[in-house]
Amino acid sequence: MPDSAVGAVMSDLSGRRGRVLGSESDPGGGDRTQVRAEVPAVELLRYLVDLRSMTAGAGTFTREFARYEPMPGHLADQARKDHATSR
Repeated sequence: MPDSAVGAVMSDLSGRRGRVLGSESDPGGGDRTQVRAEVPAVELLRYLVDLRSMTAGAGTFTREFARYEPMPGHLADQARKDHATSR
């Protein structure tokens, strides 16, 4: 992503329950930065659209599975409640 968007993207990732693992300047030079983060898959459903909006169309991302983790209690409770009312 462009260097100018790093703060907005890192803030957005934190809001998606993400953990920013680090960032580094583009090895090819230029004014781009690569951010590494771990984010729950459910939080990435619309991420490409949001990332493009934050970076004026210049941001891209890739993803790969890292591991399973327990869902936070308040989110699990909400999922149970939503499931019960949809039956």
